Amino acid sequence: MASREKLLVEAKKRIGKKGTDLFERYNCRTHWCMMQVYYLLHDVCEIDIPKSYSCSVWMNTGYAMARLNHEYSTAEVGDILFFENNGSRADGPDHVGIVIENTGHSIKVLEGNTNGDSGNWYNTSTTNVFEYPYDYSGFECIIDMSNEFGSSDIEKVESEPVPNTFEVSIRTLRKGSKGRDVKSLQRLLFADGYSVGSAGDDGDFGKDTEKAVVNFQSDHNLESDGIVGPKTFRALWGC
Repeated sequence: MASREKLLVEAKKRIGKKGTDLFERYNCRTHWCMMQVYYLLHDVCEIDIPKSYSCSVWMNTGYAMARLNHEYSTAEVGDILFFENNGSRADGPDHVGIVIENTGHSIKVLEGNTNGDSGNWYNTSTTNVFEYPYDYSGFECIIDMSNEFGSSDIEKVESEPVPNTFEVSIRTLRKGSKGRDVKSLQRLLFADGYSVGSAGDDGDFGKDTEKAVVNFQSDHNLESDGIVGPKTFRALWGC
């Protein structure tokens, strides 16, 4: 059986890394969030999962459909979490990550290809960890991988919390930043009741997002500079 402990050790090593090594490993350059999931589960944990680097194609395989559910509170380390962020569920999921912790009220997910300017994803985007509430609106589905991991390993991982290095490992965001991490920031602000403007979660840190950040920081006794670093993210996530 596959080892969750082995998965977490390798997942921790990937935080902050770009997709360059994966492109070389698979001789393929593409948006690499699914590529990283494949690497961790197939190459590291030696689980025989379908080989596809497309989120929508992979999710529609027989393997995935047999394990699909929407009970996000039951997520375990090693489960695959698909996202729908572009507002059109008809064309399938557009992003994916792998669960590294279920805190009891939220899910922490290791995700590749999460930032960087549009068009430069293979040069600038990195692997980061994001935390989501169970009712996060951007979830598409979860793929239950529990039958691939040993039960003794489940007990070991659950008794040893994910190290603090998983809590926040993302770039500092400020006016002018663009990317999926900005989109996640905007959704967190909106969920807490702070308007980010008529453009919504467009992934562009403009003046409306900056204003929302300043208001949030002021309400939570943080330095109200409009710059989002670890302290502001932890407050947004309720850490």
